[in-house]
Amino acid sequence: MSAGDWLDAFPGVRRHEPLARHSQFGVGGPAEWFITTRETGVLAELLRRCTDSRVPVTMIGAGSNTLISDDGIDGLVVRHDDRSLRVVDDHTVDLGAGCMMPRVALDCAARGLAGVEFGIGVPGTLGASVYGNAGAFGTEMAGVLIDCTSLDARGEPLSLAAAECDFSYRRSRFKDELRGNAIVSARLRVHADEPEHVRARTDAIQAERKATQPYGIRSLGSVFKNPPENKAGRLIEAADLKGRRSGGAQISPKHANFIVNVDHATAADVLTLVHIAHDSVQERFGIDLEREIIVLGKEAADDHRG
Repeated sequence: MSAGDWLDAFPGVRRHEPLARHSQFGVGGPAEWFITTRETGVLAELLRRCTDSRVPVTMIGAGSNTLISDDGIDGLVVRHDDRSLRVVDDHTVDLGAGCMMPRVALDCAARGLAGVEFGIGVPGTLGASVYGNAGAFGTEMAGVLIDCTSLDARGEPLSLAAAECDFSYRRSRFKDELRGNAIVSARLRVHADEPEHVRARTDAIQAERKATQPYGIRSLGSVFKNPPENKAGRLIEAADLKGRRSGGAQISPKHANFIVNVDHATAADVLTLVHIAHDSVQERFGIDLEREIIVLGKEAADDHRG
């Protein structure tokens, strides 16, 4: 049986699914095959069978910091959407990889559990947040993760303590030697507090986010990592690029390290702005900005700048 035969027959798999439907930015061509999974056993089977039949697998989260090619993605695209949240005790919550971090922050606040308030400012899934050591307003996943579990390319589980994830700024081992692993769950460190106190902190973070970042419009989050002792947004603004447009994409007039989808943007529109910002900052200030957004699909293979 060919890969196409067994994938076409696998329950829940769809052909040529438009990935723009699965991206907060609203951009992306079709997946060759696509499935949403919730059970770890189903994901493990898919990973093993895809490895055996040499079908590439791409895991996606909410698409909040990911730019998907206009030409789509070959192979199987999987969104693992386990959104379970279990309070183990006053110090630990156990989360499925599909949990949205703002929802985690609010649910923990309602339960009087503090420590993950920063999640209100991370518009992505738990799995993607562990993968990229996401952070906001002074806190990163590295500071709250106890441990996480992933599946390797053959569907075998691997559990790692936080210290084994080799976290650094917007990086973990899952971006390097464990790139083929799919994160399925994680345990986060919390502590008890009065619900109204926790909610006051999430509200304050949300208010600061609304005041300083584009809100209520599709964006890719921070496009570039902040260089040492500097801010990518400040550098891009100093290069006179705030409000610069390419097609339907725009460098946000509110925060220059954000690109927003103002009028049916394409991935090509976004990459044009990414290159303009990168090259302008390098030419004017001698700083080589490193991308924080992840590019998936054909453009990722063709594009090497920024």
